Order: sequence, then C-alpha cells, then structure tokens
Amino acid sequence: MGGAYDMWVTPLLAMLVAQVLKPLLLMLRLRRWDWKLMRQSGGMPSSHTALVVALVTELWLREGGSDPVLAIAMFVALIVMYDAAGVRWQTGRHAAVLNQLLRDLQGRKDLFQPGEDAAAQPESAPIQRLNIVKTPWWLIDWPVLNEHVGHKPTEVLGGCVVGVVVALSVHF
Repeated sequence: MGGAYDMWVTPLLAMLVAQVLKPLLLMLRLRRWDWKLMRQSGGMPSSHTALVVALVTELWLREGGSDPVLAIAMFVALIVMYDAAGVRWQTGRHAAVLNQLLRDLQGRKDLFQPGEDAAAQPESAPIQRLNIVKTPWWLIDWPVLNEHVGHKPTEVLGGCVVGVVVALSVHF
C-alpha cells in the first residue's frame, strides 16, 4: 500500500483481525462456535490493543523512532493496554459479583416488603427488610451486567502480536 492511507487502514484492519480471531480461537480451544464474540469486548486477543499497537508499529516503520507523534501514540497505547488489563478487567470482575448478588436477591422476596414499618421488625433480625414504597426498576428487571469487558495480560499480549503482525504485513 503506502502513504497516509496505511495510517488509517492498518489499525482498523488489526482491530478487525483481532475480532475475527476471537471466535476462531474459541473454536480451536473448545470445539464450539460463537459468532457473538465478534461483537463483544474482552477475550483473546484484545482488539483495542491490536489497534493501538498497529498504529504505533506503522508510525515507527514510517517515521522512525524520533518522531514526537510516535511518543504520543506509544503513551496512548500503554494507557489502553493498562486500562484493558487493569481497570476494565476489574470492572468485569465487579460485574460478575453484582450479577451473582442479583441472582441471590432475586430469590429472596422476604427482603422486599413494600410499606412495612422498619420499627415493627425485631432488632435481632440479621438483615433489615427494605422499606420500598415503589419497587425500583433494578429489582424488577434484574439486569445482567457484562462480565467480559476487560482482558487478562495474555489477551493484551495477543493483541500486541496481532497489531505488530498486521502492521508489518500491510507495510511490507
């Protein structure tokens, strides 16, 4: 290819390749196919990481190591990778705990007695009943939170490999 076109195509192509690899790798590992993985964040490899690493690699190949834009891209890539393996990974773990709590609470109708006076409850009750005049939406709908928003460090590393391989393939 060549030119400024690579700067747009390479990162987007790396992200697309990473998303397509997710169901393929699942198929190889578990012998089942799940197209939904192509639309989800999380999993192996990290498509966000593939995108930013492909951009950094393309900038490096094109401009060399002394370009200040490369430094900016490298710092953005580090932030994205840290976020994927740190903050977003923890967000997914929190979602798993909250989903379990919601499943547990769903079966505990005794906790939700609308209109009951809290003073009428015995003080020895281990869990105070909630006094709810109108049940909030989250107690009715029981939303399921997305638990697959972050990445394990190996999944981020997989995104790095995809980003570098795609950038080298497009560049040469």
